[in-house]
Amino acid sequence: MNIQKAREEIIRTIHAYTAQKEDGTYMIPSLRQRPLLLIGPPGIGKTAVMEQAARICQVGFVSYTMTHHTRQSALGLPYIEHRSFGGEEYAVTEYTMSEIIASVYRCMEETGVHNGLLFLDETNCVSETLAPAILQFLQNKTFGSHRLPDGWVLAAAGNPPEFNKSVHEFDIATLDRLKYISVEADYSAWRSYALGEAIHGAILAYLDTHPDQFYLLKQTYASRAFATARGWEDLSCMLKEYEALNYPVEAELIIQYLQDTELAEEFALFYRLYHSREEHLPVAQMLAGEKAAMAACQTLFSEDSFEEQLYLVHLMLSCINGKLNEWQKNCQQKTRFSDAVDRLVRFQKQNHQFQTTASVIHAFLEKERGILKVRREHGLSPDSELEEMRQALLEVQKMGYHLREKEECSLCQAGAETLKQKETVCEKTAKDILEMLKCAIRTIDPELIRPALVLFLSSLWQNPAAGIFFKRYPDNPCTPYWEQLDFSARENTLKEFLAAAT
Repeated sequence: MNIQKAREEIIRTIHAYTAQKEDGTYMIPSLRQRPLLLIGPPGIGKTAVMEQAARICQVGFVSYTMTHHTRQSALGLPYIEHRSFGGEEYAVTEYTMSEIIASVYRCMEETGVHNGLLFLDETNCVSETLAPAILQFLQNKTFGSHRLPDGWVLAAAGNPPEFNKSVHEFDIATLDRLKYISVEADYSAWRSYALGEAIHGAILAYLDTHPDQFYLLKQTYASRAFATARGWEDLSCMLKEYEALNYPVEAELIIQYLQDTELAEEFALFYRLYHSREEHLPVAQMLAGEKAAMAACQTLFSEDSFEEQLYLVHLMLSCINGKLNEWQKNCQQKTRFSDAVDRLVRFQKQNHQFQTTASVIHAFLEKERGILKVRREHGLSPDSELEEMRQALLEVQKMGYHLREKEECSLCQAGAETLKQKETVCEKTAKDILEMLKCAIRTIDPELIRPALVLFLSSLWQNPAAGIFFKRYPDNPCTPYWEQLDFSARENTLKEFLAAAT
């Protein structure tokens, strides 16, 4: 299955394993709660989907890469204990609590969440000395004499043998105790994620026409070449930064991320062509409604090759998706700030000992930053969400400075004023997006360029931010065309167009 389906399966498993009866016992007893084992190529997003699943299910999350551990850190340190057996005293070996199990209890104590997901990565690549302890844990959920607490789901991941020479194959007895999930690289599944993460337009444009290059492994006795989802995403970040710094992008840079010489050189050529189109095509002006720019782009759609049309569609998508992600970020920041103000007001009502507004805000910020620290340490929120929460607290702090100069203004009033300003920013961004969509649809000309419209609308809809936007603004320029287009036929339509173009 692809990584998106794997995430759904992990979420369902967590829900099933943590479901309880009226008496507090679990619907599925611990003995029948098989640990999940996710096997798939490196860089595909196994760790990311585990984190996402834990957040969606609102459970604790503890993660370890087992190749970084020794037998002692996983099992615990040995010490001598004296025990009596049959009237005789013997020296026996006991173990301190496993670092991993201790982290689970620490997570429970600091977060107050008693259900969770313990994720052990690269479990089939550990050293010979650690392997028996891992097998024991997967089979019995115990490290030494210390057991994983009830309510915690055990998940492990590993790479197939062809990707790692250190892989140890699990025996049948172990596999028969696991919930085995095989994950494969799937560009269509990654593409939706990529749009939401604003992956560089050149990468999406290239992979749309070369999906077979998304994940590569070429291995011989003497050499090894590969490209992974992680490599494409990291390359995207570097391309954007190089462009911002006005540095040249050469094949030598690309091969540092796509470790296949042929692929790196091919993508470097594609990138140069894409970048030259970006500089010379008046896409920004067209989306701003300039008539001359719209006319030039309409001519390209009606006369040029599919390759040229593809460049233009992706340049349009890059601009619009960037604006959609900006709108979503603004809306999320507004919501985070609103929630923070609500918590601040409740905090003020519950703590009458603070005499001034400044002291209330200071105490509130200390409490909230402590919570933020716990969420960061235990991976309870993604980095983007943590940054939004941090920004919201900074806004509350700024509001506090404002109130020092305007003491007659209450917290509620001050919060409402700031929220109104944020709402204005969101509305302006939404207005810009609606205008960009209007210009894009008019330029593509739905009556004449159906394949380009299919590519544009279906790609747009794959961006999670676009889905939220269209639900918020159902009366948008794209609405008349959703029902007319059969998106299940998108692949066939584009294949036919590609065949005709070549």
